[in-house]
Amino acid sequence: MKKAIVFGATGQLGCYSALALKDEGYDVVAVGRRKDDGGFFSSKGIEFVGGVTLEDFASFNVIPNQYYDVVVNMAGTMPAHADNDPMPYVKSICVGIVNLTTWMKQNGSKRIIFNTTPSDVYDLWDSVEPIDDDADRSFPKTGGDHAVYAICKRAATDILEHLSITDGIKPCVFRHLMVYGWHPDAVYYLNGEKRILPWRSMIRKCIAGDTLEVYGDVSRKKELLYIKDFARAVVIAANSDVCGIFNLPGYKPYTLDEMTQTIFEVFSNGKAKKIYRPDMPDTPQILLSGKKSKEVLGWEPIWTWHEACLDIKKESIENPVELMWGETDPLDKIN
Repeated sequence: MKKAIVFGATGQLGCYSALALKDEGYDVVAVGRRKDDGGFFSSKGIEFVGGVTLEDFASFNVIPNQYYDVVVNMAGTMPAHADNDPMPYVKSICVGIVNLTTWMKQNGSKRIIFNTTPSDVYDLWDSVEPIDDDADRSFPKTGGDHAVYAICKRAATDILEHLSITDGIKPCVFRHLMVYGWHPDAVYYLNGEKRILPWRSMIRKCIAGDTLEVYGDVSRKKELLYIKDFARAVVIAANSDVCGIFNLPGYKPYTLDEMTQTIFEVFSNGKAKKIYRPDMPDTPQILLSGKKSKEVLGWEPIWTWHEACLDIKKESIENPVELMWGETDPLDKIN
């Protein structure tokens, strides 16, 4: 049986990746910064190792030090869960990737799946043309909470490319925007300020029968990548030796109007209303090419936004990861 280890397994990307690899027949070890997963992974037949931080190489001592067919790294500080302090990004992403690959070299593991941010092609944002996988990389020059994050993701990706030449490491790096999926925590941070995820706020307004406001130019398009398509990409990459940077776009670019209308149709209780606010700021338009992922990696998304919303609704009712992530907020409960 092939062996896989997933770092950052207590987060959304890592959790669904671990579950998908288990379903694929892998013997999976799930690793998290949290010391306790509430017994979730053992209920799925997956070994859980907690208390591991990538920036602390000594913490790797608790992990089974053996050969793994694939190492998945979805750990590291994200702007959505942090303030503007640059050091956590440097430590968890840059130092973390050096520690992780050093550990891999000790046990002979070669294949690693990592992810990066579309902020590493910031100079190409707002184009009507999809951004190529191998486009020149950059970072937000004006700063903000994604600047150092993008710089660190670029550096970590460069380190992996270097190690592919010098040590035979086989990296597959995914570039993607927000990955949509159910999680009982609807909070994120923007430049260190705590907020509710806009799309989750829309859902809550639909559930409560409030007014859903759609800001700016509603014809602007968004990539809506569903978590289960992301997890499929991890499995496909795990079963392959293909290396490089691969964009993970959504099923298709949806207009903001299409996105919000689907949320309204799936979650509205019949009392909610939807109004347009063209006087408010526009959302960014960032389109990613899926050509390389389809032709080289063999992956393309299969979840439409409508199907994804129906599945999010189902999981919000069932709360399948409640043991680890906690109970559903009363604002998200559907009667």
